Amino acid sequence: MFQFDLFSLVSIASYALLVLITVAAAPKQDVSAARQRQDLALVTLGTILAYVASSPWLFLAGWTASLVPVWRDKSFGLGPRAVNALSVVAIALALLVTPGRSTSFLLLLLAAIMRKGVVPFHFWIPAAFENGSLPVLSLLLNGHLGAFLVIRFAVPMFPEAAAQYLSLLGTLAILTSLYGAVVALVSRRPRRTLALLCASQAAFILAGLGNRNVEGITGALLHWWVVAFATATLITVYRSLEVRSTQTAELGGFLGFGYHAPRLAVFFAVGALALIGLPGTLGFAAEDLLFHGALESHPLLGAGLPLATALNAITALRLFAMLFMGRRGIHVPMIADALPRERWALTLPVVLLVAGGVFPAVMVALRAPVARELAGLIAGR
Repeated sequence: MFQFDLFSLVSIASYALLVLITVAAAPKQDVSAARQRQDLALVTLGTILAYVASSPWLFLAGWTASLVPVWRDKSFGLGPRAVNALSVVAIALALLVTPGRSTSFLLLLLAAIMRKGVVPFHFWIPAAFENGSLPVLSLLLNGHLGAFLVIRFAVPMFPEAAAQYLSLLGTLAILTSLYGAVVALVSRRPRRTLALLCASQAAFILAGLGNRNVEGITGALLHWWVVAFATATLITVYRSLEVRSTQTAELGGFLGFGYHAPRLAVFFAVGALALIGLPGTLGFAAEDLLFHGALESHPLLGAGLPLATALNAITALRLFAMLFMGRRGIHVPMIADALPRERWALTLPVVLLVAGGVFPAVMVALRAPVARELAGLIAGR
């Protein structure tokens, strides 16, 4: 019923740290009500149950439990609730179809791209960010259960179908990444811009799995960590600004919050730079492996990923500049800098992202066994 191997244990440990960071640094108004705490607990427990499940039906139970907050909170919108409900149906149908059929694998793949917001289901993540709870969304998206489903169940159960169709997954993922990168360039609403940036970079994970080689899959698994900790940092810092000032609703001009909140500015900058692969961070090591793996097996991915990264770098730096720079101090509303609990919580992902870039071999060693096993299954070994 339960499976505790290296992949699941590492996933649980990194996710538990992510939960600690998110809850500790979240504004009190986001975690004070009983229902808000219940939502965070449901996402957390559902994700961990999915990580340790050895049965696909138990995994489906965890997948479903983690989505309950989206369904019961109308602020997320109809689109996100409908797409995630369909993902549950897709997994159930895949498990009911006669084992060994390509149809089952394609249904599992469909559920994964729904959960990850891949084209043509890319719309639900920006829609959910518009009015939904950011701490809940951070934990929901950074569990990366779509990628986990592919790795833990879809490929091992249907290796022949995986060898045939994973390249399609890679193509859809890079289209999603490019689309999100382009649209984010012209977005004027910070929540939507942040959602598009996060979704675009997160699509690299599925793109790496689509490479079907050890290098690309290892890069995808490293990028899992990069996306989880970097986007959690960006979302947490933005939410802290949102509760401090109403001026963040629209990017109508430079806000200059860095004058009064330099620590928040530094946390945001490090998270953004790690997400786009700055040398010296874990993001650089992850994207280097992704790009090399893509060039070896899928030239379209090899060309598309650097382009998407470059566009996302422009968006990340523009968002940082609009939030933290561009105004003289006398014109900036007085806001509090990072509180003590926010400082230590946000220091954790920053240290991990930088330490992972300085000592990438340690991080690769934790991910390479899973990558080799998965590549071997796809190759029929």
